[in-house]
Amino acid sequence: MLASFLISLLLALPCQSILILVPLYVYPGTSASAWSNVTNTIAANPQVQWQIIVNPNSGPGTYPPDANYIAGLSKLNSYANVVTLGYIATNYTRIPYATLTSQIDVYARWATYTGANIAVDGIFFDEVLNTASSTVYTYYQRAADYAYAKIPSAVTPVIFNPGATAPAQLFNYADTIVQYENAFSLYQDVTTINKFQPGYNDQTAIIVYNTPSTANIQSLVHSMVQQGIQSVYFGIDCCYHVFNGQLLSSLASAVLAG
Repeated sequence: MLASFLISLLLALPCQSILILVPLYVYPGTSASAWSNVTNTIAANPQVQWQIIVNPNSGPGTYPPDANYIAGLSKLNSYANVVTLGYIATNYTRIPYATLTSQIDVYARWATYTGANIAVDGIFFDEVLNTASSTVYTYYQRAADYAYAKIPSAVTPVIFNPGATAPAQLFNYADTIVQYENAFSLYQDVTTINKFQPGYNDQTAIIVYNTPSTANIQSLVHSMVQQGIQSVYFGIDCCYHVFNGQLLSSLASAVLAG
């Protein structure tokens, strides 16, 4: 499943060498107006592959989501260059497995909604514990396996987010692992990348927040491409509620330039 997801993306987008992973946690607002900077940039950059994480209520919330989420999700799903992921917090393995599966079931049910296409393609597991232990491995393997089995998508990406270097074993269970989620001021380009689990850059995502307007996004993305990083995001704020159109456009341009 992991290999088929990555290969399909690369074949569909031969000009692109890195994906953009957007934590779209802000409420969409009336007619998804709060998402417009994201969707406008997606529409303007059809050669860029976007992975968009939606988070109605630290998880899927109730079924169906409200009218504004329906409007936003259906718009995201109208773009051929978008893969959507549903957010689930694991609270570092403290969330019971039964709760995880019930939330995955709700996301899976979105595909049955007949009023619009609000289906998600995969699952983004947040607050992932990066301790090397058999208990941790079993917890996340079971969660990922359930997501792969239940989400009705041709390709079902699963992403883990410990936000830091992950044990090698975890890469067996997910398509992508976020090995850096932190402020721009702490990101050190190749020095940071060299601290990641060796041999897994092609399954690694980098999420950088508090990005200043003076940041040289092109240079940083180029380094990531050279190091074989799979996906990236540079954002304005720490909580992913503000999406600056100029920064998004700069990021898309940098990704296309490679």
